[in-house]
Amino acid sequence: MNEAALKTDFLEALRDHEIGDSVLDYVPDIYFFVKNDNGRFVMSNRNFWEKMGLSSEDQLIGLTDRDLFWRNQAELYQRDDQAVLKSGQPQIDKKELIPTADGLVDWYQTTKVPVHGKDGGIIGVAGVSKDLRRANSALQPYRAMEPVIQHILQNYSNPIQTGSLAVMTGMSSPSFARRFKREFQVTPNRYLTMVRLNVACRLLTSTQKSISDIAIEAGFYDHSFFTKQFAKYKNMTPKEFRRKFQDMPEQARFFPLGRISEFEGDV
Repeated sequence: MNEAALKTDFLEALRDHEIGDSVLDYVPDIYFFVKNDNGRFVMSNRNFWEKMGLSSEDQLIGLTDRDLFWRNQAELYQRDDQAVLKSGQPQIDKKELIPTADGLVDWYQTTKVPVHGKDGGIIGVAGVSKDLRRANSALQPYRAMEPVIQHILQNYSNPIQTGSLAVMTGMSSPSFARRFKREFQVTPNRYLTMVRLNVACRLLTSTQKSISDIAIEAGFYDHSFFTKQFAKYKNMTPKEFRRKFQDMPEQARFFPLGRISEFEGDV
C-alpha cells in the first residue's frame, strides 16, 4: 500500500472544510484560529468565536487582534505572529497567563504554526490554545496546584499567605514556592498580585467606585500601595487607566496584564 497516495486520495476527496466543520467545533477547551499574513482572522472553531463574544464565525472573519483585545494584549499576539511568519518556525506550547472576562486570570498553552500556500510560501498563521484549568490532567501539571489556584481565585480579596497555600498541597513553604515557580514561571505571590490587578482593571472600567474602594475590593487594602503596584505593572496610575479605558468596547474582554516574564524575579 502506498501510504502517501492513500492520504492524498483521501484529502482530494474531502469536501471543503470538512475536518474543521465536523471535528474542531466539538473539541472541548480547545481554541483554534487561522489568520492570514495581514493578521486578519480567516477561520476559527466555535469555542474561539464564542470566547470572543461573537455569535458566528462570519462575524470574526476579517477582524484583527486589535478589534478583539486590548491594545497591549493585541500587540503581544501580533508580535508572536510576525515571529512565526518571518522565521517559518512554530512556537510550541507557549504558556501564557491570560485575563478572563470575569476579571480573573487563567493559564493557557498556545501553539502557533506557519500556514503554507500551494507555492510553498507562508500565507498565514494557525494557532491552538488550551485552557489549562479545564484541560485533562494528563496534558499539564496544573492539577496538583488546582486547589491553590481555586483558593486564590475565590479569596483574592482576603489576606493569603504562601504558608497556607503550601499546606493545601502537603508541601513545605520553600518546596511549594519552588514547584509553583517551576511549573508556572511566576511566584505564588506574584500570581496573586496579577489576579488582584486584573480585578482592579475590571472595576475601574465597569464601575464608578472610588479608587480606595476598588483597592480594598481587589485585595490591596491600602490606596497608596495599590497605586504603586498598579503603576509598576501598568505604567500608569489607576486614575489614568480609568480615563483611558472606561469606554472600551464590550467585546474587548481581556485586560492588558502582559507576559509572565514581566513578573519574573519578583518576590
